Amino acid sequence: MRRCFSCLLIASALPLAGQAPPSAPSSAFVEELEPSTLSLPIRVELGPLMKQVEAQVPLSPPNIETWAEIKGKPRTYFRFNLIREPLSVRVKDSQVSVRLVANFGMDVGLRTIGNRYTVMGSCGRNPELPRRVMLELKTNLSVLPGWGLDLRQTALDVMPLNTCEVTFLGFDITDQVVAGMKENISAGADMLANLVRENALARQKAQEAWAQFNQPIELGKDLYLLFQPRRIRLAPISTQGRTVIITPEIEAQPRLVLGPRPQAGTAPLPDLEVNATPKPGFRMRVEADLSYTHASQQLAGQVVGKVFDTAKGRFEITSARVWGDQGKAMLEVGLKGRITGKVTLAGKPLSDPATSSLRLADLDFTLDSQSWLARMGDWIYHSDLRKLLADKAHFLMDQQFQGLREAVQAGLNRQLAPHLQLSGSLKAFRVASVATGQEGFRSQAYLEGEVQVDMK
Repeated sequence: MRRCFSCLLIASALPLAGQAPPSAPSSAFVEELEPSTLSLPIRVELGPLMKQVEAQVPLSPPNIETWAEIKGKPRTYFRFNLIREPLSVRVKDSQVSVRLVANFGMDVGLRTIGNRYTVMGSCGRNPELPRRVMLELKTNLSVLPGWGLDLRQTALDVMPLNTCEVTFLGFDITDQVVAGMKENISAGADMLANLVRENALARQKAQEAWAQFNQPIELGKDLYLLFQPRRIRLAPISTQGRTVIITPEIEAQPRLVLGPRPQAGTAPLPDLEVNATPKPGFRMRVEADLSYTHASQQLAGQVVGKVFDTAKGRFEITSARVWGDQGKAMLEVGLKGRITGKVTLAGKPLSDPATSSLRLADLDFTLDSQSWLARMGDWIYHSDLRKLLADKAHFLMDQQFQGLREAVQAGLNRQLAPHLQLSGSLKAFRVASVATGQEGFRSQAYLEGEVQVDMK
């Protein structure tokens, strides 16, 4: 691994930490790099929380079997008995619904002298089966900019499964019977909101992850990965079964630092941006040098020894050399045979994303070589020399980045803290641009993938 790193010149969109910008101008980046998004899913299991709520919500409302006046019916009273079944919860996206089914029976009567009541009708009393009604309280879960969790009640629906209509009244009083249980289920939803808030601890967990992302990650000797977190936003709340997933997403500008360990970042955790739409994914720009010596060796291995038979005679390529000059890639090949000497060709270095290689476009003889070849006769132009060089002048860059990719991949999969596990994968690698330098070709490449932090 060390041998591979020794051939790399690693840079980023910013100067390396602790170093002044280089005096020699570097090649311009060919495209603006979008920020990376680091996901921090916080999972809240509602099943265990509902057990706590279940234990606190009374099975029956207050004042059962107590006569109470019916609204809108003077001197007409009712009494009831009601017991609920276990609470249940349903989640979909950011909506959390708490349900219960209540079984009840009731009497309706008239008040007579001496606070006595004469029963005029009943339903759900022995020998009849109890009447049943479903209550569903709908809530909407959201995360506030200050990191507070809000479980806001939006609707309470009462759905009789079989009605209790007393004939002489002429209307259903189920809603009045379940009024006390409405208060109970509402209190249960408030309790659930507090439990979700206490279990999510969104701010504390995001604060810990933010602090860890400000720390440099050592990838190798004198090689560090800096995430450089900038902002934090919230992805849409999602669910898996009865699990609510709240996912803060940290926007970062990751880069590599070559040299001494850089200082940790000190930016505090910012307010949460709740309406942002971050683009998912991990993106990092890197650079590497392919020395002209190495490129010359690659080209020589492809062309030296090639023999050309033409109508004017035979010649052989005896040597090959590569260098750069004013943005152009220069190829010099030695010839022996019908003609003996050296010719030079120039081409434009371009990246080939499909093969992670450098190729030369518009490869042609330089003016000096054209003048020399013209004196030898134009038959050389009709040979396959230029075509061969254009086909073979593909310089593989993938090997230059292989050690770097392996180091970054390892750096994205490690334990950051006792209960913070960084998990990431690099799914794409592409060489974006190539330029000439004093010692070799400078290649700019992009690593792309996904990163998240799992809370244990």
